[in-house]
Amino acid sequence: MAKIRNGAEAAAAGGAETLEAARARRLRAMADRAELEAQRLRGELVDRAKATALVQRLAREERDAILAWPARVAAEMAAELGVDAHRLQMLLEEGLRAHLVARAARRVEI
Repeated sequence: MAKIRNGAEAAAAGGAETLEAARARRLRAMADRAELEAQRLRGELVDRAKATALVQRLAREERDAILAWPARVAAEMAAELGVDAHRLQMLLEEGLRAHLVARAARRVEI
């Protein structure tokens, strides 16, 4: 039977790959490619770059909304607590920024 070299498999096995094994591997690869194409056409796959860009945009929007919160609520909270509104706003902003910096250390792999 004819034998051909297959980089990773042949090296791992310490020998050569048979022609039948190479054909079977090729057919599996073709079937895998066809299945991926079918999944793409059904809308089951997403573009990694687009997904990453969307997640980053949503994270920025969320961060901006969080950082805007103290300015919206400080006056009402200060009145209820009987404290200086500006000082309360500064403390809230400082605490939120520290919290966001600590959370920014997390990395998500897509």
